Amino acid sequence: MKLSRDRLFAGRLIYAVVTLMAITAFNFTVFAISATSTAEAAKKNSLTVAMALTPLSAPVIIAQKRGFFAANGLNVTIKDVSGGHRAIRTIFEGKADISTSSEVVVMFKSMTRSDFSIICSFVSSDKDTKIVAHKDSGIQTIKDLVGKRVGTVTGTSAQFFLDQTLLFGGVNSSSVKVVHIDPEEAPVFLASKKVDAIAVWEPYAYLTRVKLGNQAVVIPHERNYTETFNAIALKSFVASHPATIEKFLAALLQAVSFINDNPEETQHIVAQRIDQDHNFIKSVWSDFTFGITMHQWLITTLESEARWAVAAGHIDQRMIPNYLDYLYLDALERLKPENITIYR
Repeated sequence: MKLSRDRLFAGRLIYAVVTLMAITAFNFTVFAISATSTAEAAKKNSLTVAMALTPLSAPVIIAQKRGFFAANGLNVTIKDVSGGHRAIRTIFEGKADISTSSEVVVMFKSMTRSDFSIICSFVSSDKDTKIVAHKDSGIQTIKDLVGKRVGTVTGTSAQFFLDQTLLFGGVNSSSVKVVHIDPEEAPVFLASKKVDAIAVWEPYAYLTRVKLGNQAVVIPHERNYTETFNAIALKSFVASHPATIEKFLAALLQAVSFINDNPEETQHIVAQRIDQDHNFIKSVWSDFTFGITMHQWLITTLESEARWAVAAGHIDQRMIPNYLDYLYLDALERLKPENITIYR
């Protein structure tokens, strides 16, 4: 009888152990699936944005600082770079998901590849790029640039701005010696007289004026070029992350509303974020028009820039791309269709 009871007890013990093991295995499986799902969700909502350190990047700065990215379920890492030409390079190198860049950089890249898209424009300006000359060069007007050395960042909006300004000023661009410089080199190049003038965007034009003091001369010019700054992503990323792109644009829309409603606070935030003097940011703020858009004139500007690049011999390509193929409109169409004026 005792043996039967022992066997019964042993059987129940084995059953309990097996049951406990099964429950533990089940819970572990559920936990593993849940953890995997959470990790995948986090990955889908994680973004690395390569951002040019310029006041033009204010919508990205504000979206991060004011929590608009987080409010839309995004975990955004900002990678700081000097210039949109460097920012766009990061997405091609797989170091970022989205970059900020001028449309001129987009045009130059479109001549050699078609695997990326503009997902929105977020600011425009017809005064961001400036020509600053050294006083000793004797340059006072655009016509005085004939025979002079002008430093600029080739392959960018600054080079296009320079050529357009020379054209409208009645100066043949071949009569000017263009010297490639990196934007952060502009103040030193001009101060050391390696060039007679520089054509560069903010804040480097301002930093050049600060370094040279009363030796700096800002050359007046016609406002013949409106630059846009845009968000760019690879088509493969856009195709696999449409919801993430939409959340990104939703955050930028909130940021632009904040910028337009709170200009003084925005200026303080931007000045601190890009490590520039607040008085400088305040002095150039009226140069910028912030808005999340896709306008028809973006297409016409890209086409004009492409024709210029071909005619000036800056590229070997002879066919002008169809820039409709470089626009991703779906996200903005869902969020703010009235901000799209593209003819389709």
